[in-house]
Amino acid sequence: MRSSSLLLAALLGLVFPACSTVKNVVSYIPMPNLKMPSMRDVAKLIPGMPESDQVDETDPEVPFNSRNPLQTGHTLRLEVYEGSRDPSRVFRGIVMVDDSGNILLGEAGYANVGGKKLPQAAEAITSVFRVRALTSRPVTVHIFSVENTPVIGINGDVQVPEYLPAFEDITVKQAVVVTGGRRAKSNARGVYIAREGQRRFFTSLDHADEDWNLRAGDVITLSPDI
Repeated sequence: MRSSSLLLAALLGLVFPACSTVKNVVSYIPMPNLKMPSMRDVAKLIPGMPESDQVDETDPEVPFNSRNPLQTGHTLRLEVYEGSRDPSRVFRGIVMVDDSGNILLGEAGYANVGGKKLPQAAEAITSVFRVRALTSRPVTVHIFSVENTPVIGINGDVQVPEYLPAFEDITVKQAVVVTGGRRAKSNARGVYIAREGQRRFFTSLDHADEDWNLRAGDVITLSPDI
């Protein structure tokens, strides 16, 4: 319990650097020696991941913050799946935001993500595949990393949809708490977690923590109804 509290305090301090209230609280809590994961750690989170997110030798290194909009030169590693019961992968690759704010998604075409935060960028990518395929089947976008920073998506019955750095050993509950938790007056408890296009349902965050180890690319969706 103590180690979980310490990790949560550290995450709050990292994710909310501009919040003076959180700064004051965190300053009184002993902080563990946490740091952003190295590429070796990222490889553990994403099996088979190459050494870096780089399209080619001209791909620049651009500073990235998971709460800030994407900009020219940002490079994303992502996969897109279609369907839910038996999802099929329709795209996998590393893409870079060009000078027009677009990324090329293979034969599906371009998605405009420049100036958008990651949740809105994921929606833009989803729209491209829905329009091209003319499908009513669910489309799931998994963003694994941006500029070598592994991320986890959180949406649904939340204060604000967003992406968080995928620290090793972060739990589902910790990720949800850091984003601000459920919407005000929400009585729902259920949570879905998507990986490789498939969603698994858990009756509560505690249940999810017992049976699921988060890794980069996962998408947590808090149910608004259950």
